[in-house]
Amino acid sequence: MDIEYDVIAAGHICLDMSPKFGFLKSQKVEDVFIPGRLITMNGVAFSPGGPVANTGFAIARLGLKVLPVASMGNDEFGDILGKIIKREVGVSITRKDAASTSYSFILSVPGVDRIILHDPAGNNDFCSEDVRIEVLNKAKLMHFGYPPLIREMYINDGAELVALFKKAKQTGITTSLDMSLPDTETESGKVSWNDILEKTLPYVDIFMPSIEEALFMLDKAEYERVKRETHGEDFTQHLDMRKLCELGQRIIDMGSAMALIKCGANGIYLKTAGEEKLEKMGRARPSDIVNWANKEVFRETYAVKDFKSALAGGDTTIAGFLSAMIKGYNIYDAVKIACKTGALCCTTYDSISGLLPLEEIYQRTLDEPQRNIIDINLENSSFDNDNLVWNLGEL
Repeated sequence: MDIEYDVIAAGHICLDMSPKFGFLKSQKVEDVFIPGRLITMNGVAFSPGGPVANTGFAIARLGLKVLPVASMGNDEFGDILGKIIKREVGVSITRKDAASTSYSFILSVPGVDRIILHDPAGNNDFCSEDVRIEVLNKAKLMHFGYPPLIREMYINDGAELVALFKKAKQTGITTSLDMSLPDTETESGKVSWNDILEKTLPYVDIFMPSIEEALFMLDKAEYERVKRETHGEDFTQHLDMRKLCELGQRIIDMGSAMALIKCGANGIYLKTAGEEKLEKMGRARPSDIVNWANKEVFRETYAVKDFKSALAGGDTTIAGFLSAMIKGYNIYDAVKIACKTGALCCTTYDSISGLLPLEEIYQRTLDEPQRNIIDINLENSSFDNDNLVWNLGEL
């Protein structure tokens, strides 16, 4: 089999428009968006959004070969996106006359988690047939993202999502799945994501939600409790490490070989299954199965000196992790590369311009080791001074 691509980046794509709050100091969100107020801006950044771009193009910036697969329209937003796609990965996405191109307005107020105004548009029609068998046979890994923003993927109890991942695994490819947080007032927010994931995760090698998404989909009662306590604050500031470990184990029990849970400014949690399950991960599985198996670690984020925006921080963190795994880095370097990639993303207003080749990012983990230290108040946890990660539980 001739492998032409390291990664297929499939699923949601959109055009992100990010107004720059260059003259606004950190404020509470309710003090910024007041009816009738005029806010002076400092330009606007146009960039590709969604996991196809944020994760896929980031992986390409890191030096791997990526094929994007998505649904775009023949319209003005599609023209802009098409030029960016060609520039970043050297290929074109077939555009549809009957579809419109998705867009987002990203409001990143200094000191406040971003607010996103989003129209999924043509993404809603993306289905399993859009990722062809012959394409899957030419790649090592398929990364699929944001099914809550793709209607075909959550209607009918997620039948298309299950079909896509089942088809992919039959080709021997490695699979990873990223989520987005559904709006509770929309159709996507009312489906049973727990039931959908029960059927999908047996075909997902690496499940990569945020802590907020994982709780929403797998433990709705705990999600609602934490949401009430935050009072509009950053959800991840109320991180419960015991609950995090419970979610990781549940994801493994549901079928995934790895659970990587993004915890915002705190860091990332990673739990891996045993050797037997990791051996079945497909063409992009870790090169050293023994040292990747049966691990449960937490890696804190790196300090960001010149923070601009959290836009795509989670998506680029995923890009760093997947790229490191594919290129044979050990598990500890992979989580550090993941966090450093996310930190570099936060130094710019767009998702990819701050990124570097993979080897240079790895070197940055050595040259710029300062991390945002948090209190891991968990029985049996210990900090590994050699690998600079927290080991959770007993090894």
